[in-house]
Amino acid sequence: MERPRIKIRLTALDYIVEVLSLLSVLAAIILYIIYWKIAPEVVPIHYNIYGEVDGYGSKTALLILPISSVLIYVGLTILNRYPHIFNFPTTVTEQNALSLYKIATRMVRWLKLLCCFPFVHIIWNEVRIIITHQEPKFGGIVILLLVPCIIFYLVFFITKMIKIGKKNNTIKE
Repeated sequence: MERPRIKIRLTALDYIVEVLSLLSVLAAIILYIIYWKIAPEVVPIHYNIYGEVDGYGSKTALLILPISSVLIYVGLTILNRYPHIFNFPTTVTEQNALSLYKIATRMVRWLKLLCCFPFVHIIWNEVRIIITHQEPKFGGIVILLLVPCIIFYLVFFITKMIKIGKKNNTIKE
């Protein structure tokens, strides 16, 4: 059975998350451009969990940050237009498709924000270090806090989808 193709209307919160994701990608690009002009040829490119520099490299190595941010943003934005191809933890039917698609696209939207934002943080930290010659603040802690946050959102949204599937199965019986 082919899944229904439904156009999902975005809520105000969906638009806010989309704008924040886009702004984080643009900020990563702009910060990188600013950083490029003031950065020395050799820059810190890796930090340990305590925020201490443990790797140096060419400033061009940092180009991976804004490129990754753009690729994640574009890839997840395109993917989110086709919720009917997503893997769902429950059977998609005509009755539950709209609800499942809304939840799934919202999950991808939040995941996009949670994946794009760290690039801004990393580049901002690099710029701040170059300008002030100070050690990084927060170090890997900010990035490490993101992992549980991403896991929480995935579990939260998947649980909602499972509940919709169970509700739909109860109605059938």
